[in-house]
Amino acid sequence: MQLKNPRLPRRGFFIYVVMPDLVGHLLFKACGPPKNFCIFVLMKTAKKFFSLEGIDGSGKSTQIDMLVRVLESEGHKVVRLREPGGAKISERIRELLLDPAFKGIMADDTELLLYNAARAQVIHEIIQPALDAGNIVIADRFAWSTFAYQGYARGLGADKVQRLTELTCGGCFPELTVVLDLTVESSRKRMAIRGGAPDRLESEKAEFFERVREGYLAAGRDYSNCVSVVNADRTPDEVHQDVLSLIKAKLK
Repeated sequence: MQLKNPRLPRRGFFIYVVMPDLVGHLLFKACGPPKNFCIFVLMKTAKKFFSLEGIDGSGKSTQIDMLVRVLESEGHKVVRLREPGGAKISERIRELLLDPAFKGIMADDTELLLYNAARAQVIHEIIQPALDAGNIVIADRFAWSTFAYQGYARGLGADKVQRLTELTCGGCFPELTVVLDLTVESSRKRMAIRGGAPDRLESEKAEFFERVREGYLAAGRDYSNCVSVVNADRTPDEVHQDVLSLIKAKLK
């Protein structure tokens, strides 16, 4: 099948879906805010690989805890990990990325490269072997974080994000990502209750996280075949029912 080269809109959103099947998705999108942002992604999704996304305080860790308990009680072997991190090298990179001492020093491109380096290592060391063994893998953040944080919020543009994502992930991309959606105001309140000093990313201004949230919502709207958005401004049990239902639908 040949892909025609449509005229790109200067503003607004456009999506061109060529191959929505079980093997992979060829997606084309151009969108305006916060700046012209074009994505042309060929990604193969990996069965039994899931990720949870959302801004800080959205409840990802709590929901993964609940998911793992249920899935393991049903006889599934589940491997869970966080990003950046999950492997020794990746955890060392995490320390660099989140260290407040590098606030205002770390270049945006450096940040992008480090996230992808950490991801490449955890795929090689943890994720791919687990999937090859038939296990379920659940990640606390994965590649959609890069699209939301670096692509949307940092404004780095899709070309860099796309090329690095293809190089980093290959055929190891979640078959389903669940975005736990929360307003920035609610996020800030939850983070204040949690306490502790913010890391380099958590200390960004509210406007930054508004753009991150926009990126996640755009992913859920335009890539609904592999990204689902769940309202996280509810009780953990209410959110869990929705998340579990989405995951189980993929495991059938």
